[in-house]
Amino acid sequence: MNAACAYSGSGSRPPSLRLLRRVVWIVSLVALLATTESAVAAARGSDGTDSPLAKVSIGLKLGGVFAQHTGTEERDSEYTVESDWRMGFSGGVFVHWPITDRFGIQQELIYAQKGSSQRIGVTILDLPTTLDVTYETDYVELPILMRFTWLHSSSGNIYSLMGTALSLKISDRYSLRGVLDDGEQVVPISADSDMSEVEIFDYSFVYGLGCEFDAAGTSLLAEYRFSIGWNQLMMPTYAYVPFGDEQIPIENEPVPLKNQTHSLMLGVRF
Repeated sequence: MNAACAYSGSGSRPPSLRLLRRVVWIVSLVALLATTESAVAAARGSDGTDSPLAKVSIGLKLGGVFAQHTGTEERDSEYTVESDWRMGFSGGVFVHWPITDRFGIQQELIYAQKGSSQRIGVTILDLPTTLDVTYETDYVELPILMRFTWLHSSSGNIYSLMGTALSLKISDRYSLRGVLDDGEQVVPISADSDMSEVEIFDYSFVYGLGCEFDAAGTSLLAEYRFSIGWNQLMMPTYAYVPFGDEQIPIENEPVPLKNQTHSLMLGVRF
């Protein structure tokens, strides 16, 4: 990777973009709540008897995320990447729409922290160096999942989930640390900014496994899920070199990576 490419400054996120993200988040939450309310209302007929939709349920889930980025291209002589985990938080609400006793559709609104730590080997100004990079990206996810119950009993269920999710990036942070060493002088390089240049939408495949146990009229659940992005994100590797009282930008090619997460969550379904 040479020092002449894709990014021209960090800048701050435009106010219009911040407003768009807040509006999408609010509209998504209102839409999910409105859909749930109308479904529950429709679950009862005018004579007070239950319709087939009476089994529509809502729930909450909270847990932890082990997030990482995975490469989408074969590594070559231009750069090398070693990835490490970011531990974060995940939680939100969901609506379960039963179709049969074993099969149903689950719609969710989830907040998830993603990202990774990277050690990127590059060549900057004809000098090989290693960059310690941290990417922190927080998303609002809208998964639509198929849920199938494999084991169904009076005391609990074991089920699987599979589907897709649309994610909106609502906050992000990029930091970089490294040095340039020509054998005579060691020069530190660094960066610390948002990632407004990175695509705000992410699309992912989701699958998981969970179990439920009945307790006092509600269902307690424990769930594991895995997600991996359909699309690649061009993650920045630009840096700044101190020169007197100024910081001189070095523009490096972005690295194509995909989001990948493992989540463990506990929840309750009403």
